[in-house]
Amino acid sequence: MILLTGANGQLGYDFQRLFNSLEIKYIVTDIADFNITDAKSIDDFFSIHGNISLIINCAAYNDVDRAESEIELCNLLNTEAPFNLAKKAKEIGAIFVTYSTDFVFY
Repeated sequence: MILLTGANGQLGYDFQRLFNSLEIKYIVTDIADFNITDAKSIDDFFSIHGNISLIINCAAYNDVDRAESEIELCNLLNTEAPFNLAKKAKEIGAIFVTYSTDFVFY
């Protein structure tokens, strides 16, 4: 099964359209139902959805203008969350893909 995070964003939406057109089964999540910045939330999620073999992370902080004033949130979403998901992917033997931006934050 494929896990698609950041499903409400533009990239997540495009993946959903692609998967639907190819009739690929997947699970979508967004911040409202799955906090990828929190390791316990990730553990809880995967204890319920144990059959995930591919994680595609489309969640990210991409508001360039506000990034300098929201450094902590930017770091959580663009550094901690992908690290947490990559760590979980390694633990369960899943493939992990994450997307970034051409902008540099900090």
